[in-house]
Amino acid sequence: MKDYLPYLLGALAGTLFAFSISSLLTLQETPQLMLSALLPAVGGALVERHSRHMSDGS
Repeated sequence: MKDYLPYLLGALAGTLFAFSISSLLTLQETPQLMLSALLPAVGGALVERHSRHMSDGS
C-alpha cells in the first residue's frame, strides 16, 4: 500500500486541479469530462515518477 501513496497523492492533486480549472473556466460536458478523466491520471503518474526518481538518488 505504501508504494501506491505517491500515485494516490498525485491523483488527488490532479483531481483538485481539474475541479478548479473546470469551475474557473466554467467548462461544461465534454471538456469537463476530459479534464476529470485525464488530469488525475497524469498527476498520479507524474508524482509517482518524480518519487521514484528521488528515491533512486538521481
